[in-house]
Amino acid sequence: MDLQKIMATAREIAKQTGTITTEQLSGLCPNSMEPEEIEALLGALRAEGIRLKDDEAET
Repeated sequence: MDLQKIMATAREIAKQTGTITTEQLSGLCPNSMEPEEIEALLGALRAEGIRLKDDEAET
């Protein structure tokens, strides 16, 4: 997993609203991610102030 590449793309997606949807994040991540990698990714998102939304419809 290339956490830096995923984070760079997540930053671009969240640039305007400060959020990324679970669907968008899922599309960035390989299916083979280990639980520890997912936890690290979510922690990195939180550390940068990027919030995770359930879907596009939420405000």
